[in-house]
Amino acid sequence: MGIKDPRLWLAGTVLWGFAEATFFFIVPDVLLTAAVLVFGLSRAFKLCVAASLAAAAGGLLMMQWSLHDIEAARAFLLSIPLIGGDLIARVQSEMQGAWPLNLTLGAVTGAPYKIYAVEAGALGINEALLAVVSFVARLLRFSLAVGLTWGGLMFARAVGLRRFASVGLALAWGSIYAAYIWVRLNAH
Repeated sequence: MGIKDPRLWLAGTVLWGFAEATFFFIVPDVLLTAAVLVFGLSRAFKLCVAASLAAAAGGLLMMQWSLHDIEAARAFLLSIPLIGGDLIARVQSEMQGAWPLNLTLGAVTGAPYKIYAVEAGALGINEALLAVVSFVARLLRFSLAVGLTWGGLMFARAVGLRRFASVGLALAWGSIYAAYIWVRLNAH
């Protein structure tokens, strides 16, 4: 079993997708975009499906927790790095309206999915509906990241910089997280 073993990547993707939906604060997109470089577009998209299923399962767990003890679930969210009361209040407001759309858009606007899952429980949203919307929303977001990475890789190949693709990906993720951390630290 080596670094290019597809089973290892599948297991990592499932674990990361579930973890990020519950307690982890680094998105599975990091692993999924790396999969583009290691395996190509087709396998990376298959891993997106696995990560989306795992994230939906994690979201259902968070929803169940909030159904039983919403205050404990919210307190737990506040213990996760970069999640503040402002994000929870934002998601609470968004869940009052067109929550499926807001859950989907939240994935690309900096609101962690786990907050939506907790607030779905607080509102008594149907579990099956949350699972379906969660799967689709996560799949769209993960696929967007994979597609953008593929586009970047094709550009790097076209201009003769393919060998620097992994460095470019690392710099991209470093920049994304630096910007997000800066925004979140200045939001409190």
